[in-house]
Amino acid sequence: SFGGCILYTGAPYFAAISALKVGADLVHVFCEKEAGTVIKTYSPELIVHPVLDTEYGMEEIDSWLPRLHSVVLGPGLGRNQSMLGRISLILEKVKSFDLPIVIDADGLWHLTINPDILKGYQKAVITPNAMEFSRLVKSVLCKEIPPSVQPEPQLVADLATAMGNITVVHKGAQDIISNGRYIEICDTSGAPRRCGGQGDLLSGGLATFLHWAMAQGDGGLPPPGPTVIAAWGACRLARGCALQSYNQNGRSSTTTDLINQIHSEFARLFENETYL
Repeated sequence: SFGGCILYTGAPYFAAISALKVGADLVHVFCEKEAGTVIKTYSPELIVHPVLDTEYGMEEIDSWLPRLHSVVLGPGLGRNQSMLGRISLILEKVKSFDLPIVIDADGLWHLTINPDILKGYQKAVITPNAMEFSRLVKSVLCKEIPPSVQPEPQLVADLATAMGNITVVHKGAQDIISNGRYIEICDTSGAPRRCGGQGDLLSGGLATFLHWAMAQGDGGLPPPGPTVIAAWGACRLARGCALQSYNQNGRSSTTTDLINQIHSEFARLFENETYL
């Protein structure tokens, strides 16, 4: 996971711990120097590299990237203009290693400024909310649309197509997923209250699902293909965790409560004979 600055330390933790609890063996967090100690205190389970804004940071990233199987970029990244060059460099390196990548939160802000950096990289999944989607549509499709929790599914597909058939997950009243060729909708019940950090759970879990899906190899998964299938699974899991947490905690639900539901929901949805 790439992200984490002095202002935002919760988001990278939520994404990383969600990836771990969904089933990743090890999770690394590459964050800015001032965020490192804070994130380390949240959990001893994560491997934290506080190098994202340091002079030697790229050397450390270069040494670790070949050992990674999936990447999340964005949670807690911040909007520091001085990081634009480094983010672009990291994205180019991720592509050179052919790694699946999830881009969320402030990673999408950087992407809006330079959308061509990801164009045509079909192992990429972006997870915009209504506002982030509106900005991307303006940047990529040159259309002004108001943010909506229920956009036209075809518009999601149009954005995916224009970005070279990457996979777009529009988070809203229902989650709309498209790689430009297929459109899938996850509309199962979630929580009436969407707490801050729920998107981080989705992006972290999605990174683990993506690796599993990609590991099936060419022809290993039927249409709509590994990125869309992984995205749908992660959306379904996040919605299930939100609902179960709300049933127990009501409007007091926080992302920590949702994360505590990952094991039971994963088992119920994917390891038992049950409805999805």
